Amino acid sequence: MRLARRSAVRLGAGALAAAAFALAAVYVVRHYAPADTAVAAPPTKSEPQRLFDKWPQDRQPDLILILSGQMYGYLQKCGCSSPQKGGLERRYNFVESLRARGWEVMGLDVGDVPRPLPYTPTSHQTLTKYEIAMKAMNLMGYKAVGVGKEELALPLLDGLAKYTLQNGNEYPRMHAANIDNRDEFPGPDNKTSSLTESDTLTSKSGVSVGVMSVAGAELVARGVDRSVKYAPNAGKVVAKALEGWKQGGKGPDINVLIYQGPIEWTDPATGKRADAKTAAEGFPDFHIVLCKTPDDSDGPDMPTVVNDGKTMIVQVGQKGQSVGVVGIYKTPAGTELYYQRVWMTDQFDTPPGREAANPVLKLLQQYSDTVRDNDYLSEMARRKKPHVLQAQHKDAAFAGDAQCQTCHEAETAIWQKSKHAHAYDALAVIASRPSGRNFDGECIVCHTVGYEYQTGYVNEKKTPNLKNVQCESCHGPASLHVAEEFDNQKKKARAQTHQHAAKLSPWKAAGGHGLMPAPAKLEAMAKEKDPRVQEAMLTPDETRVYLSVYETCTKCHDIDNDPKFKLYEYWQHVAHTGLKKK
Repeated sequence: MRLARRSAVRLGAGALAAAAFALAAVYVVRHYAPADTAVAAPPTKSEPQRLFDKWPQDRQPDLILILSGQMYGYLQKCGCSSPQKGGLERRYNFVESLRARGWEVMGLDVGDVPRPLPYTPTSHQTLTKYEIAMKAMNLMGYKAVGVGKEELALPLLDGLAKYTLQNGNEYPRMHAANIDNRDEFPGPDNKTSSLTESDTLTSKSGVSVGVMSVAGAELVARGVDRSVKYAPNAGKVVAKALEGWKQGGKGPDINVLIYQGPIEWTDPATGKRADAKTAAEGFPDFHIVLCKTPDDSDGPDMPTVVNDGKTMIVQVGQKGQSVGVVGIYKTPAGTELYYQRVWMTDQFDTPPGREAANPVLKLLQQYSDTVRDNDYLSEMARRKKPHVLQAQHKDAAFAGDAQCQTCHEAETAIWQKSKHAHAYDALAVIASRPSGRNFDGECIVCHTVGYEYQTGYVNEKKTPNLKNVQCESCHGPASLHVAEEFDNQKKKARAQTHQHAAKLSPWKAAGGHGLMPAPAKLEAMAKEKDPRVQEAMLTPDETRVYLSVYETCTKCHDIDNDPKFKLYEYWQHVAHTGLKKK
């Protein structure tokens, strides 16, 4: 159903509003129910998605735009459980599947490709990961990436030096129309800037795409790179670029604004709206506005359509879990745009035996090998933080499971039968695409004891006793408890002990009371499908303990790494209570 026809241009007010221009006849065709408020639900199982079945079946698109953003350094899915979404390997295969249809593909990204995380051992690893991500997007035909908060945090010049300034890495170009001092970031020839103000891209089919990226008011206000200076009026910058596109003709067939900011945002200092929606309404010459998705949100399944249906505002989610796909169809009556969001599920995995045909897999292995060869893992030893127990007791240290099983034989027997006891092998032996993840701090943090904490895991040579998910992964450093028990066996009555033992069960109430719900109750919760009924099954004390344990587990078993995790189902595999007799 067509929602937009040739009509007068309506100029909306907004932070970027400056001037209106005659809009070419472009029809945004919406083929689902009104989706401005429709929120995407992650796939619950790996069933093949129905792709483009609502698009024209009697003709080929003239060009396909792949829209993405906010990768945040997620080069590949974790792989510890299934189903999981995301990964550059899958995105490459998806793009190749479009090319196999005879479709021409061009990629655009909103930015925030890297994310320097607190537990990333070194900035060198972050930059290496950024370089690999940009090279992978080059292979997929990406042309433009916006400069976001995470690129600024590298800082920006380091990121440019890692990829953009290297010969042969002309695309994707880094776009930043309203960075005022672009000349201070020279390109490889030392003459032109390594930052692109705007670009007009022409496809083989003849469709031209005008692209520019601006930093929204939110990013400007929160900028983290003082070497970057923004123009005082972004609207004038955008208006000038649009005028430039129209010199000598009607301008590009499709205009795209990469807006580095959210779809809705109010400046707390002025109380005025300054966001992607006001930018789209202020400049209706843009047919597509690609903007950020709010944190901890998958974003809407379909674009928000404004300007009487002439402009689609696209949010594509985070961590590379999905991409937006725009089909551009030129017709005698004008140009039609079709949209579908596609999740990167195992539908796009590389088939066994075909790994060599996927160059992104080679890049990912190159990244893993670089991390190993430069020993980025051990760099965390320089910046470990104190565990909560170490903040209370400076002498507390991680002891290793051998110190625990002397007294806790029954609990150790349960642990040895669980996957926790073999968590390290999952990285060192089982992991592939790429292999060698046991040298990567971002993986090892959930497969060893205390990697991010003082006295915790460093590497396999220095701290082999802290491999796998052990007792102290949940209970914290136990050295003082071990020493206390040993001292009491020699000198004191056991009734006087357990000063530090109680601190190793932080989910218990004062005095060491509080247990997980009984197994029978957890089994009943697993059978019940209504979450409200599940919650009502627990007493207030049980709820407190349950939620505390759940919070501990989901530090690793989060929605990205273990989307199926349910504590009431998993607990039976690790259930243990108290000190049992030998």
